[in-house]
Amino acid sequence: MQQNKLLDLILNNRYRIVWHILFWILMYLDDFLSLFGLTSSYDPEGMKYAFFGIILDMIMVYINFYILIPKLFLKGKYLEYGLLTLLTLVINIGLITYNDFGDIGMEFDDGTYLTFWDIVILPFVLTMTLLGTAVAIKLFKGYVADQQYIADLKSSNLETELAYLKDQINPHSLFNALNNIYVQSQVRPAEASESILLLSELLRYQLYDCAKEKVYLKDEINYLRTYLKLDALRKNKAKIDFNILGNPDRRMVAPFLFIPFIENAVKHGMSSDNESQVLIQLEILEKEIQFMVKNTIPSIKNKVVQGGIGLKNVQRRLKLLYPDRHQLIISDNGEHYEIRLTLKDQKS
Repeated sequence: MQQNKLLDLILNNRYRIVWHILFWILMYLDDFLSLFGLTSSYDPEGMKYAFFGIILDMIMVYINFYILIPKLFLKGKYLEYGLLTLLTLVINIGLITYNDFGDIGMEFDDGTYLTFWDIVILPFVLTMTLLGTAVAIKLFKGYVADQQYIADLKSSNLETELAYLKDQINPHSLFNALNNIYVQSQVRPAEASESILLLSELLRYQLYDCAKEKVYLKDEINYLRTYLKLDALRKNKAKIDFNILGNPDRRMVAPFLFIPFIENAVKHGMSSDNESQVLIQLEILEKEIQFMVKNTIPSIKNKVVQGGIGLKNVQRRLKLLYPDRHQLIISDNGEHYEIRLTLKDQKS
């Protein structure tokens, strides 16, 4: 939060004039303080020359800001930028020197003389320092703005991709559920009404409860139980064990992370005619959540091979939502298909 406020202060154009005024005050702090009698260097005649010098410095800096940097430096024309910047420096120093001192050899009241160092070298160093500081601040601000833009763009792209992936999962689940109800209506039409009621619960959860980035784990578990109950109505010979270890209260997860694995198990690993089994276990530990799905592989495999659009999408979502905080292991020994997913908490 504090970082966002600082970036807003630096990048927001509402504060640009304030930052420019503060810069020039700091660069000419001694002269500004002398206006209020806070330093001993106040000289009305000298202030006139100082004011002229400030105007020339401002012209030089803003020519660099709004002409040389965007038209040359940012386009990679570094030689042209360097030569024209040097030219503006020479013109600036020449005008200030002529205005302030006249020519070399001018004698002060105490008998000292202005030297080449006083009139040329020192003003060049001071003016170069001022211009270099201004340009460095300008380029640094541009760099910060570019990095913020890139970060915002990445965030926007990730949010768009995540929304797209989640929207793909929901119709995929709906398609499977409707297919289940269709099969059930052919075999046991009297139970179809109960299936439709269960389907309405699934849709309510998908449409209203999962609008946020994270949901309560207990709600996600209820969603999984409803899905399994709906699927069990058409596969009466299927044995499904769903075990919860630990307390899911107050724990939150991204929605629809577990359902593609369960869909994969019940769709491709179970049969309506033969004995088949799915074991699901969700263990809630202090700093991580461990999820396991294991299903038997039918002797006559289903037409659709293991791993469809749902699995591909959830793997991509895991990379986006839990980078470096998840582990997914998939194994197939010919008799059983098993996935193990570990989600680590943000703080761990």
